Amino acid sequence: MGLIHQVELFDALADGTRRRLLVFLLDHESRDVPKLSGVSAEMAEMNRVLLREYLSGSRRVDGGDKELLRTHHVHLPKLDEFDFIDWDQEANVVTKGSRFDEIRPLLEPLEGREERVAPVADVRLRR
Repeated sequence: MGLIHQVELFDALADGTRRRLLVFLLDHESRDVPKLSGVSAEMAEMNRVLLREYLSGSRRVDGGDKELLRTHHVHLPKLDEFDFIDWDQEANVVTKGSRFDEIRPLLEPLEGREERVAPVADVRLRR
């Protein structure tokens, strides 16, 4: 397995949202993706630099769904680029990609356990 391939696998699994989506696809053919609407849709149309700053910061916007924006602008494009999923943006549906079977062995041990895995933000290091 090449270094680039390993990086893609670990990058795909590095985020809980991406892991949960991939684990879901183990037993399902597709997953509907909620559409962006209202303030979130307006924010998605704004300047890419401002959107990136908003998604990476702690600032809140009334009516904006930061996690859904992050899903549409970070997680789904990344998994689609790696071909682990196919994302039909018009139909708002995700299906298994051409390389899904390459990541399957890493997902199977996570099946049924993902809910118990603490999000990165909840992990604290002791000194």
